[in-house]
Amino acid sequence: MSDRLDAFLSHRGFGSRSDVRRVIRSGRVTVDGQACRDQARHVQGGQVRVDGVPIAIGVSEATVVLHKPLGYACSHDPAEAPLLEELIPAALAHLPLESAGRLDRDTSGLLVVTSDGTLIHALTNPRRHLAKRYRIRYRGALSSHAISRCAKGMLLDGDSKPTLPAELTLDGEAGAGDATATLILHEGRYHQVRRMIAALGGEVVALHRDRIGGLQLPADLGPGMARLITAGELEQLVHGGQGPGGRPGVVPQRIS
Repeated sequence: MSDRLDAFLSHRGFGSRSDVRRVIRSGRVTVDGQACRDQARHVQGGQVRVDGVPIAIGVSEATVVLHKPLGYACSHDPAEAPLLEELIPAALAHLPLESAGRLDRDTSGLLVVTSDGTLIHALTNPRRHLAKRYRIRYRGALSSHAISRCAKGMLLDGDSKPTLPAELTLDGEAGAGDATATLILHEGRYHQVRRMIAALGGEVVALHRDRIGGLQLPADLGPGMARLITAGELEQLVHGGQGPGGRPGVVPQRIS
């Protein structure tokens, strides 16, 4: 696979496309030893230099599974640091990686980060109703009809439509007056888990996502760790866990 010269340099930290085009027009870039002012030239295996310094080709695309720890923002704004991108392996830092969906700063767990726009669309398209599983620690007493209300769909404050049917399981006491639950959603509204639990009478004190589609958070990924997705995991992610009721047989992970 080849990249346009302007995209190639932009993906490797030389600024925006407009910044890179100014660098190319200035004559500072060479390809295979020859000055190149053609921003649309495709680079595939050739030697690219800027001011005489060779630029590593590196991989041109990647999909990463990441265990997001608490405190990190799914943002590119330095003002919101620490940022998710700080956890990406250095060998992939030149790629335009984006997370397929987000977790807020106070939520931990599984994220998929990729340069593949088609995959992002497949994982975030609301028509797919891709299942996402959350482990919840909460305080307070939930409504006696909490399970059935989730199953039927709930109208949350500020929303014009009820939620899609969701699967709530009450897991039991967690100590210190808290309890735990599992919630499987098939959509992704703003702070949806927290809002649903609040509407049912509780308050979320810890939230962790451990599954997207059929992909369980890999056991080899501790908080803050990231690695390339395997072919098998990609298959589980894309083709497993669609629609209400899909539950691969995995061992639940409780949150602390």
